[in-house]
Amino acid sequence: MKVGFILECGPQGAETRVVPWLAKKIAPDLEVVPPVPLDSKRRLRTDCGRWAKGLLDSGCQRVIIVWDLLPAWGEYEGKGCRHDDKEEIKESLQLAGIDPSDGRVTLVCIEKMVEAWVLADNQAVADFLSTGAHKVLVPRCKHPDSVRDPESALNRFFRETRFRKYIDRDHAFKIIQAADLNRLRRSESFRRFEAKLTDVL
Repeated sequence: MKVGFILECGPQGAETRVVPWLAKKIAPDLEVVPPVPLDSKRRLRTDCGRWAKGLLDSGCQRVIIVWDLLPAWGEYEGKGCRHDDKEEIKESLQLAGIDPSDGRVTLVCIEKMVEAWVLADNQAVADFLSTGAHKVLVPRCKHPDSVRDPESALNRFFRETRFRKYIDRDHAFKIIQAADLNRLRRSESFRRFEAKLTDVL
């Protein structure tokens, strides 16, 4: 099965590595083409249709559109609205000639941003931050999707270590590579991603 991802992030964004890597970990037989990064939620909501059509026309059997409920740069303040996002994405698909009910295109919203998935495995975060001389303890986060600002939460742990600051493009992928899928499943939005991914097989 050949799958393409359309992501809400810049070309060097964490999701460009995290999402395809997790897809292959969950479903090793998938053929994952290089993801399409659309650098803002506004651009993803308006332009995803033509990119989805391009991926389907190039031979992808499935396209999965992944976006954060709350982009880190604060483009949309407040709680965000998954329903509004979906409606605009469906409109973009329709304008590109893709029926929004076409089963080849799947939508996944990360609650609230990819850092919620990173927080889900507290042990992977702790192991990444720890050294032989300094062991870092990161408390278990039972409901990572409910953390108001997951990136700030990670920064609190990073601040007390040699890293000083969490940098998504550098750190998210390294932590996710060591993460345990069962711990990642503490995140409801990760479970949705996993379910949508296995549905395409």
